[in-house]
Amino acid sequence: MTSKSSRRAFLSATVASFVWMITGDRASAATPAISAGAPCKVKGRKRTVDGVTFVCRNAKGKLVWRRTPAEAKDKVITVRVLESADLELDKTKVVDVPAPNGGLTGVVLTRTDAGITALSVNCTHQGFPVARVGKVLECELHGSQFEPTTGAVITGPAARPLVRYEATETNGGIYITISNS
Repeated sequence: MTSKSSRRAFLSATVASFVWMITGDRASAATPAISAGAPCKVKGRKRTVDGVTFVCRNAKGKLVWRRTPAEAKDKVITVRVLESADLELDKTKVVDVPAPNGGLTGVVLTRTDAGITALSVNCTHQGFPVARVGKVLECELHGSQFEPTTGAVITGPAARPLVRYEATETNGGIYITISNS
């Protein structure tokens, strides 16, 4: 009987050693692997594995691990768009400005006695461009009208004012600051 038990002990030790050589410490039961969609036990619990944070959430009636969304970094771009002399008093110009996440965005610049106003060129109703018509900015598609100095809605169908950007005038140039937030 002792030869069988020693043979059995030898074989189990050999197999265990072989498995350890192949898998290393990954086969350890002390630190179970967490991946998105794997089951979890306590809703709201957070775990970080290799720099990725997972949260236990309820999905379709089951508790599963989900990755937490990465925090977006706020990108801010300040660009010189015009020479100061190119924008006369009570006049409006449309310029293209590089967007923080790539591409271009249209901006309507208006110079008044109060200074320079920079507004998004896209109507808040359906995103169609606005243009200066008389003393207002008017959407070419449905006729929404906006105040050129504030972007406030004068007549609809648009319900929200135009997006406003920071505009400054220094060193003979007009600068616009745009962020992705």
